[in-house]
Amino acid sequence: MIATTASSAPAFDKIAFRYDALWSDTPVGKSQRSAVWRRIDPLFNRGDFVLDLGCGTGVDALHLKSRGVSMYGIDSSPQMVEIARSRGIEAYCYPIEHLPQFDLQLDGVISNFGALNCLASLSTVADSLGRMVRSGGRLALCFINSVCLWEIAFYLLRAKPGKAFRRLRGHANSSIGASVFYPSGAAIVSAFKAHFRLRNVYGIGFSVPPSYVTALTGWEVEQLSALDRRLDNKPVLRALADHRLYIFERI
Repeated sequence: MIATTASSAPAFDKIAFRYDALWSDTPVGKSQRSAVWRRIDPLFNRGDFVLDLGCGTGVDALHLKSRGVSMYGIDSSPQMVEIARSRGIEAYCYPIEHLPQFDLQLDGVISNFGALNCLASLSTVADSLGRMVRSGGRLALCFINSVCLWEIAFYLLRAKPGKAFRRLRGHANSSIGASVFYPSGAAIVSAFKAHFRLRNVYGIGFSVPPSYVTALTGWEVEQLSALDRRLDNKPVLRALADHRLYIFERI
């Protein structure tokens, strides 16, 4: 998850310089991020102008930039933005709530690993993107899922039912103190339906566990990743994954 709101920025500032070590560079992080890239790479062409909401340290923006996509990132954490800029990403320190103030002409938008879960409401984001994304442009929005089979099993085995079912409550605090919301799939689609049609939904991390499951070896994670590549579009299984990737098209 990346900082998106002004209130979450201090929590993410504290871990900014460890974020990649804690997530992006781990076997689980690499696997889940690669699963997202596999699905979003075909959406954007060389020369497209794409906004990264909650760009964090710029890992996703750097990947798309290497493919010739022009990237523009925003994040509410100054420290995260500083790292993204050091990697050559055009990134700015703004919370996503400030999107109504932006006047961009976009070919697409990405938001990865729960950046939008920091928002209590998605309506302002949806309306702002509807105004700025061209007809036919794509959104690739990866949310922390409201149900995660791995999480339920992991914490029930440790006799922690409160953590096992915390996502079902719709709102919780993360381990670093950031406020996190877990909208249902129906709520996500409803928020964007005035301007965007849903094209696909993919499960990210059904077989591959959440990042706090650290006992698996790199080889084991890779085997689970191979399984996820075959299962990520299965309706029942994707509903139980750690994250879900929603692909929308501007009407």
